[in-house]
Amino acid sequence: MILIYNNTITYHRTLFLGLSRSIETLNQVAMGDKPADLVLENCSLVNVYSREIMPETQIAISQDRIAYVGKDASHTKGKKTVVMNLEKKYVAPGFADPHIHVDQFVSPAEFVKKSLLCGVTSLFSDPIDVVSTCGYRGFKEFVKMTSGLPVRFFHVIPGGVPVDRKFSHGKTLSLTEAKSALKISGVLGLGEVFSWTKVTKRDS
Repeated sequence: MILIYNNTITYHRTLFLGLSRSIETLNQVAMGDKPADLVLENCSLVNVYSREIMPETQIAISQDRIAYVGKDASHTKGKKTVVMNLEKKYVAPGFADPHIHVDQFVSPAEFVKKSLLCGVTSLFSDPIDVVSTCGYRGFKEFVKMTSGLPVRFFHVIPGGVPVDRKFSHGKTLSLTEAKSALKISGVLGLGEVFSWTKVTKRDS
């Protein structure tokens, strides 16, 4: 992927370096060179690839990421490693909702209460209504509201507001604001442009 703006390139380079260090740590834990923070024992792992239940599985976790999955994670244990016996409870990957407008319904904290019950652990949010009413300031505040919740929120910058200037006095984001938004942690890129007429008419 080629990124146009220098400040955006710097941001993504920093993000890449951080990811590289994270992968290095996970490899060290998986090989037993570094202790895991948490080991889950006696899990019934739901393998979504082979469609089978894998009993007595052990999982080693470093910070908030899985480093090892197998029959024996004893080599990942250290003096400070927390060990939990799940007593054959099921462990499965969380669902990811790839596109949602949480701001059209309730607050992020309230929405999470229901999404977790359905097994959704990641949400990709396009806060069109917040930006339409509150602009860039509202976008930043909404992103802040989603931090620290037990579900991962990823955000895109609304690219289709206002939908139609003839019928809306809603706010939009300037190019400078959109570039600044890309630097915010958890913001992945541009969202949908659902008003196709804005594209065909080259509406800036």
